[in-house]
Amino acid sequence: MKTRLTWLLILMLALTAFWGCSDDDGDHPGTPTETAFETMAAAGAAYINDSVDCPGVINATVLNDNLDLYTVIDIRSEASYLAGHIPGAFNSSLGTLVADLASKSIPTGKPYVVACYSGQSAGHAKIAMEMLGYSDVSSLLWGMSSWNSTLDSWSGNTGDNLPTAETDNNNGDLVVETFPTLSEDVESVVVDRAEITLQGGFKGKSFAEIEDYLDDYFIINYFSEADYLGQGSSGVPGHIPGAFQFSPYASLGIEEMLPNIPTDKPVIVYCWTGQHSSQVTFYLNMLGYEAYSLKFGSNNLFHSDLTAHKWSSAQQNDFALEMGHAPGDAFDTIAAALVDYVNDSTDCPGVLSASDLNDNLDLYTVIDIRSETDFDAGHIDGAHHSSLATLMDDVGTDIPTDKPFVIACYTGQSAGHAKIALEMAGYEDTKSLLFGMSSWNTTLDSWTGNCADNLGTVETDNNNADLTWHVYPDLTGQDLDGRVDVMLAGGFKGKSYTEIEDYLDDYFVINYFSEADYLGEGESGVPGHIPGAFQFTPYASLGVDEMLGNLPTDMPIIVYCWTGQHSSQITAYLNMLGYEAYSLKFGSNGLFHTDLTAHKWTSSAQNDFDLVPTPVLVANY
Repeated sequence: MKTRLTWLLILMLALTAFWGCSDDDGDHPGTPTETAFETMAAAGAAYINDSVDCPGVINATVLNDNLDLYTVIDIRSEASYLAGHIPGAFNSSLGTLVADLASKSIPTGKPYVVACYSGQSAGHAKIAMEMLGYSDVSSLLWGMSSWNSTLDSWSGNTGDNLPTAETDNNNGDLVVETFPTLSEDVESVVVDRAEITLQGGFKGKSFAEIEDYLDDYFIINYFSEADYLGQGSSGVPGHIPGAFQFSPYASLGIEEMLPNIPTDKPVIVYCWTGQHSSQVTFYLNMLGYEAYSLKFGSNNLFHSDLTAHKWSSAQQNDFALEMGHAPGDAFDTIAAALVDYVNDSTDCPGVLSASDLNDNLDLYTVIDIRSETDFDAGHIDGAHHSSLATLMDDVGTDIPTDKPFVIACYTGQSAGHAKIALEMAGYEDTKSLLFGMSSWNTTLDSWTGNCADNLGTVETDNNNADLTWHVYPDLTGQDLDGRVDVMLAGGFKGKSYTEIEDYLDDYFVINYFSEADYLGEGESGVPGHIPGAFQFTPYASLGVDEMLGNLPTDMPIIVYCWTGQHSSQITAYLNMLGYEAYSLKFGSNGLFHTDLTAHKWTSSAQNDFDLVPTPVLVANY
């Protein structure tokens, strides 16, 4: 990416003009006498007076047809960006633009296009980037309003709000003013003033804000003289009363009309659309003036009269919008590896019934992750004891790997965490014991006492229309193995409904059912869902290109399914991705057990298969 050299060349020439040879009084040769203001004015005017680069807009159609040739920077609010942006665009803001460019979070190598709501605040960003040395910067003509009709912020802001247009030429009243004084060093003033001015945000005022106070402002009409006088070909009937005419590209240098701008009153600059005046305004603020761009320009003053530079439906398109944030590279890589598993209905949840295990026990290696005390009291014959925390160390050392694994826990729920971890470690033929050891032997039943109708109020509304887009967790520098280790070290993440029922607004609740069951219209007897819950379709909702971007990072997530055995794996997946997620213990069986006609814990799931205690070693004295 080439950097802009124009203003640097101007600066060098200007300094040279003030350098002289030594004289008899002992002046040092080569000492610059140019002020910071003069340096800033020379650099800014070189850009402002260049009709090729300023305002330097690109229309939506050209951008859409050549999107891969540009780096798009969207400076709208994060919420607006997440709700829909140009595919591949990077989100920034006027206040963070310099840092984002310096940190390389916005890549170099292609020309830039800056997009905002209407094309106006993007002008601030464009001139700032040019002053900071970035070349080939454009702003999106009409902003995102022209990219997609759903984002139109122009139509509601056009109008004929100037009741009386003046046609007199007021320039005879101009006087010479004192220039502002800039305290920055001459050598760094351009960069310093660009950064400072960006931090001040967009400087704009609507005509409604100033129409009763016109005498309090110095108003610059940035038209040709003919249009200023109402004699041009663009349909303009004149200008704002009291405004002065500054010709574009020929009026804002020190040797032009810059000396006529006052420092003791605010300046209003207006043009046709506010996109050119935005850049002029930024330039004036860099020079130390208090300047504002008139929002929506002449389109807000005498829209009906305009025959050019006029907002209309002809400028609107319906080009593609990308939702949410682009994930970081580490997050994207880890999510891609995990989502192939969680969206595979064959492997996930991948449970095995107690009867099937008992009939084929010699074909499996059973890993029991209950407490050591409970394991020792009675376990499946041949089972190996482990825990979530020690699982990855135990497998391959104390636990053989020559057969498929079956993970057993108390209820089948915490086993889900272990199963997905082993799958991600390459043990792709792993099962979890359906309903856990509760189904293996009736003496170990921890299900019956936890089945209940605890959901007093069932909701049947679809809340998904309220979903918004969020930033993905930052997993920079991390890999899948590390995230598996973090998840296992955190232990089983589960909460009962009684723990959350009084605090539902504090959680993002995922209902992991089909839409029909979520709405209470399915065939499983489910009467609806937890109030406020969102519906995420199993096997089709948790990828980066699906609904993953709808998950918040600033509040805990509750995932629930029928029995908690599927949601355990989804919860583990989300924790590996950096979210704070919990599985709802016992799932729907703890919410509306009586109503269920499927996925229901009953005595028919229980067995009395053999339990083997761990032999007690007796010391032989």
